[in-house]
Amino acid sequence: MERRLPRRFAAVFLLAVMVLFPGSPSRAAENPEKPLTLYTAMTATTPQIPLWAAIRSGWPAGRELVVEYWKTLDDLRGLVLAGKGDLWVGHLEGFAQAALRGAPVTLVAVTGWKKFYFVTTDYADSPRTLEDIAEALRKEGLPLAVAPQDSPAIGILEELARRGGPSFAIEPMPSQQAMLSMLRGSRSCVLLPEPLVSALLAKKSSLRIAASLEIEISGRFGGSGRLPLVGVAVKSSLVRDNPLLVRELVRAMEKAALELAGRPAEEAVAVLPQSVREAFDSKVLEASLSRDLIFVLPAHEARAEALSFLRMVLREGRDSAGLTLPETFFLPDPE
Repeated sequence: MERRLPRRFAAVFLLAVMVLFPGSPSRAAENPEKPLTLYTAMTATTPQIPLWAAIRSGWPAGRELVVEYWKTLDDLRGLVLAGKGDLWVGHLEGFAQAALRGAPVTLVAVTGWKKFYFVTTDYADSPRTLEDIAEALRKEGLPLAVAPQDSPAIGILEELARRGGPSFAIEPMPSQQAMLSMLRGSRSCVLLPEPLVSALLAKKSSLRIAASLEIEISGRFGGSGRLPLVGVAVKSSLVRDNPLLVRELVRAMEKAALELAGRPAEEAVAVLPQSVREAFDSKVLEASLSRDLIFVLPAHEARAEALSFLRMVLREGRDSAGLTLPETFFLPDPE
């Protein structure tokens, strides 16, 4: 027969444990010996430069970091929903969709702001505005190829049409297929993110950039020529159990972004892991930085822009109930 301790003795015993081993419950919740797992994407080049600079500077101090890669937004959402990983580099709408489905994910900073460009053939009468591009595609009887297939640019274009802008027939397409169609001349325009834009231009000099999606949106509806597209998020339990570690990451990324933004592009590219630099030619990555921003904004400062963007690209943000994210979704102001 199981023997139970008297309640009073059990309470005294628990108090003694807390006095003799202070902090043991939090160590059990967030084991400092356990490696941290980072999930990122090979193509998220500029948005992860500040993170890798922070890692090179010594973050996370005293902790091992394991790096894994996701390939699609479905992969990212699945990982976050399943609680796989401790921090992720990914698109804001993927994080928000996971949070709306109950995933304990906290956005700590926005690091990707300006990525999408319309790449067109360089004919003498090539289109000059988005309206011109839409009209040219209609005449050709072709939809606008948008890559990758789960690109947030699709939601942005749909919102553009809802607000009275040009309406595009959109064909989501794998990145390699979209690029190949331009190289073969079977398409006259694609919408791609950097560094794929620079990779495509390097392969065919007759192509040109007709417009920036982020600048077009800002020019038509107000804004600063940027959109909060990509960020760094962590498992919410990491914020609860080790807030200092998370704050140190944000500060290190802010510091790195300020320093690297004023340096030659090759210095910023050198921060990226060798695997990323091998996937893309270094000259391509350096060229992409002329159109991509190295800029970090902590989540609490980016909150208004992020919510405006998410209401634009998420179906949940366009219904009558609006968009209601958990309070833990944005890392709060440390002050």
